[in-house]
Amino acid sequence: MTDTGGHLAIDATDNYIYSPRKFVALVGVENLVIVDTEDALLIAHRDHSQDVGKIVKELGSSGRTDLI
Repeated sequence: MTDTGGHLAIDATDNYIYSPRKFVALVGVENLVIVDTEDALLIAHRDHSQDVGKIVKELGSSGRTDLI
């Protein structure tokens, strides 16, 4: 078990968490990228983190530029 103040992880390894405003609890997950901003939450497997550009492109195409 790991407690670093901003998150708590139980049986969770190799995760990247960025969440300056919210506490994050992880249970039984691995290799995730979790990024929480004021207006959006991104959760992706580390193997797909390079595909974030696809999300940005889709948001732009659908008119959700407020989230980019």
